[in-house]
Amino acid sequence: MTSSFGWLDTDNAERRRMLEVIDLFKEQGTVDELGIGPIRDTFSDALFPGTSTLLTRLRYALFVPWLVERAMTGASSADEAARRLRVEEVRLIEALVDGYRDQQDGRGQGVLGQTARAKLKRMPSEVYWGPLGRWQLRTWDTSVSGHLRRGSALRGASRGRTETDDPGARDGRLDTGFDLGGLEPPHDLLRSTTFDLRPEEATILLERLRTTTAGSLLGWLLEHGDTIDLDAGSAGEFSLASAPADLRRVVDHATRFSLTIHGASLLYNLLVAEAASLPDLVDHYRERLDEWRGEVISTRTLEGWDRGELWHVLAERNGKIPSPTRTFVDAWLDAVLDSDQVEDSSRARELVAHRERRLKGGRSRLVNRSARESWKGESGTGLLDYRWGVTRRLLDDLFSALPDSARSVRTEQRADMLLTAGTTA
Repeated sequence: MTSSFGWLDTDNAERRRMLEVIDLFKEQGTVDELGIGPIRDTFSDALFPGTSTLLTRLRYALFVPWLVERAMTGASSADEAARRLRVEEVRLIEALVDGYRDQQDGRGQGVLGQTARAKLKRMPSEVYWGPLGRWQLRTWDTSVSGHLRRGSALRGASRGRTETDDPGARDGRLDTGFDLGGLEPPHDLLRSTTFDLRPEEATILLERLRTTTAGSLLGWLLEHGDTIDLDAGSAGEFSLASAPADLRRVVDHATRFSLTIHGASLLYNLLVAEAASLPDLVDHYRERLDEWRGEVISTRTLEGWDRGELWHVLAERNGKIPSPTRTFVDAWLDAVLDSDQVEDSSRARELVAHRERRLKGGRSRLVNRSARESWKGESGTGLLDYRWGVTRRLLDDLFSALPDSARSVRTEQRADMLLTAGTTA
């Protein structure tokens, strides 16, 4: 029997989140086996607003508005504009592939549709639509199709009006629904292009992102990017001492939660390995749990952690975290505090097993042999990074293009630097 799931497509934000969930199933290290996604996403949105797991490169935030405007120009209807937009987006794929054809330095990574080409189902316009709105590069609160309908209607109305010398009237009539600060696409956009931002593009994006992400970790990084050396020293040396107290609290709780809940994910995989009678994997996960416990102790993650404040911080930003999720997390934290070795704690083992059975029912790997046989030896064992990996790439694109920028954010070996440092903030 084939399993499936669906959702009511009535809200753009909910639809984007569901698409992210679907993509997470493709990433072995980030699958949410224990249902802590609502907490992970709340911290992610608080730290790096506008980002999603689907984003690859920052210049798409300009590519998409430019292509939508091209598609609407001269289109006789919204349907025609939609068809033209898809053609334009396929042309962009080819232009990006061509732009990186002779480069071997990895800068071409992140081309959406590089393999699928014209068969790509989820185009960049869909992937970047939410971020465009959150960063106020898009001014109309509609879906992509709604944007095309509104734009076509405005252009149809403008064609029936008498031309006027009033600039204000012209601007209002030709409103595109985007605000890019006057940036125009390069002349060779759809022939051969790259993700390298022009200095003027980087400057506009920096200004807009600073304004729309103020108060978040992303906003703070954008303000201090020219003075903070993310490559220097170890992760523990990175300091948020100059950051606002509220931001330091969020980072601190997010960091503690990421490391603590990681133990539950490792224990879950240990239980599956035991159920599958795979002694090598059993030993592997016992070793990883031992390493995890050592890190919890060395970082003093549980010391002085105000759990009431944790839930307050989360509730302020998301009042819809399910009660069973909170109950599970509280019970897990209690189990960690009460046991030196959670892998040998009947309380911790039953807690994790019950949580997975509650979420999956008959498809639980711990009770369903066929489901267990599809397990590839690892699922959901990655530390939560709250989209820092995605954000790091976007910051790299931005800072490397800024005029007079002394450095760029290149921290391939330190994806968890900011979050690891949170406990020292």
